[in-house]
Amino acid sequence: MSGKIAAVEAFRLYPEVVKEAWVDDAYVWPSRLPSFLVKVTTEDGDWGIGEATSQVWYLGETAEQMESVLHIYDRTLKGADAGNFALCHRLMEGAVGGGMPGGRGARSGVDMALYDLTGKSLGVPVHALLGGAERTRFEQLTNLYHKIPDEMAAACREFVGRGFKGLKVKVGDVMLAEGWNRANLESELAKLEAALDVVPRDVYVDADANQGWRSAKWTISVLERFAGHDNLSIEQPLSYDDIAGAAFVRAHARVPVILDESVWSPEAAMRIVRAGACDRVVIKLNRLGGFFPALQTITICEAAGVGVSVDTNPFSIVGDTASCHLAAVARMPYPVDCEGHVSFAKLGDPNPFSGGITFADGLAVLPDAPGLGVDVDWDRLAAHQKAHGGADPA
Repeated sequence: MSGKIAAVEAFRLYPEVVKEAWVDDAYVWPSRLPSFLVKVTTEDGDWGIGEATSQVWYLGETAEQMESVLHIYDRTLKGADAGNFALCHRLMEGAVGGGMPGGRGARSGVDMALYDLTGKSLGVPVHALLGGAERTRFEQLTNLYHKIPDEMAAACREFVGRGFKGLKVKVGDVMLAEGWNRANLESELAKLEAALDVVPRDVYVDADANQGWRSAKWTISVLERFAGHDNLSIEQPLSYDDIAGAAFVRAHARVPVILDESVWSPEAAMRIVRAGACDRVVIKLNRLGGFFPALQTITICEAAGVGVSVDTNPFSIVGDTASCHLAAVARMPYPVDCEGHVSFAKLGDPNPFSGGITFADGLAVLPDAPGLGVDVDWDRLAAHQKAHGGADPA
């Protein structure tokens, strides 16, 4: 038994963004991230942790919004059984944004903490609560936002040399920042061409447009020039809600289609599957609302023969380790994006976290530990908050 929930607390984190193209506000990507460590404590004093993080443009959640929602969950979940994930989600969904996209980052942080708490109470890792691990060692994927073809090619060589088996090449940033025109589209395609010229065929190249290409017909047309690259997929060229357009691209393009931003709930995944709109989905725990709906989404997709990838968005080691626990139960071994705490944003010193995933020989490795396998030094966390002017829990 996990015990009855006594409190949901949130502690503001202050990650420093280090990702290329994220260090200023010239493009849509943030130079600052709303981020919280979430702690769920039972009446018996047991506790678990999770992470709630967002990007204001991408997920539509500000720090102030997430903080207020976590206060609501504190009131809503008092007295509930921490191990009854279905009930806890029904209560949270009934309180905030159950039927709309966005607004699920705070819920995901609570969900992670509930699974961490229950896993530690039972002495089992989170992936055991999700049905059992297909694997606990993962090939890796990284995101590349370089703006110049030569820089993109150099970055691809670097990560291939480090053993990465997946590269997400961003080909939508110029379109998102400056608008759709032929010149901007060609600048995006030049980066993709540079990447494909240097990446071996045993490495996935996911050309990620982040909804920036807009036109289904143009997408099909320009992909013709890349038809000979059988390690290439196109990710989210159209708006998140244009499922018919995605299905049209999939039916006519000669490269696989991945949907990412479209996958915001199990119900959305079911609509995607029914429409035959993609060959693979990308799951982000903070967009779906945590392990509980993410597992439902995986089940729907795998039953329909749709592949599943798992991404950071971006997390500290808490969320990245959680992402690997989720990826552990997926059947198809796509590379996992779980190094957000290394390549996107860093907490710096003093780092309050220990344990979690480790990296060796190009692989990410889950710890052999109950719960998430991440511990917190609460004194270091207080020092981290004090250094950034926010020493009190939210």
